Amino acid sequence: MLDKMNDAEKAGLFTLLVLALGIGFSLVPGMSSTLYMFTPMLAALLMMLAFTKDGYRKEGWKKLGLHKLGLRGWPFALLVPIAPLALSYLAAWGFGLSEWRVPDKLLGFEWTAAPIVLIVVYIKSVLFESLGEELGWRGYMLPRLMKMGERRATLLNGLVHGVWHAPIILNTSEYHAGENVWVLFPLMLLSTMFLAPVIGRLRLKTGSVWTASMMHTTHNLVWAVLAELWVNRSDAASWISGDMSLVVTLFYMGLTLWMWRKPRASREAQAAQAAA
Repeated sequence: MLDKMNDAEKAGLFTLLVLALGIGFSLVPGMSSTLYMFTPMLAALLMMLAFTKDGYRKEGWKKLGLHKLGLRGWPFALLVPIAPLALSYLAAWGFGLSEWRVPDKLLGFEWTAAPIVLIVVYIKSVLFESLGEELGWRGYMLPRLMKMGERRATLLNGLVHGVWHAPIILNTSEYHAGENVWVLFPLMLLSTMFLAPVIGRLRLKTGSVWTASMMHTTHNLVWAVLAELWVNRSDAASWISGDMSLVVTLFYMGLTLWMWRKPRASREAQAAQAAA
């Protein structure tokens, strides 16, 4: 075990580990995006149980933010991601790059069953798939970066999150298959970098990784639904609309800059709240 590492060193080793796991998992034949989403959680668990003694102390588990529900952050996590995604599809439609359609089924289910299905899928994703990512990104990694300050910590957290997407895009057909990677990669990095301060602030203020998992789930599920309701008429539509689109990136960039204009709590208070 490497228990003498400081938090920055732990974050660095976690980064190397999660990227290595991403590359390794992406090379497995038939790898699904769902299974890939659990690599950040796996990296966090390996850090806590194999490389350090954090997992053998109660404080180590508390630092992940699993012990708090963060109820006051739920409305934000449930509602805010809807706005940029809806705007992105409306923008693509307004520019004539996509067209509206009403499919016979929504996400493979009859419309009458859709409300119940969406609720079940949402809860499942919060508890499993999105948590698989967020337990690594905002549960384990972010609190260990806080000594560099919230702005730098969240931007670096988002950058690593973005780079982690590269193996599944390059080595599989599970995620954004067929898109121009020279356009996709810059948008991917910018979108995750500017989403990270927003979702990171939510996690730090509530002290809960569950709020981060909820916001992540809202983003993914709204994207999945809207993608069913619009058909792209041009490749450029994917640059304007979707989960890592220009509109979504600009929205979170604006929200991040607005958020940074407000007085920030001290680094010590934020780090203490994340670990409480």
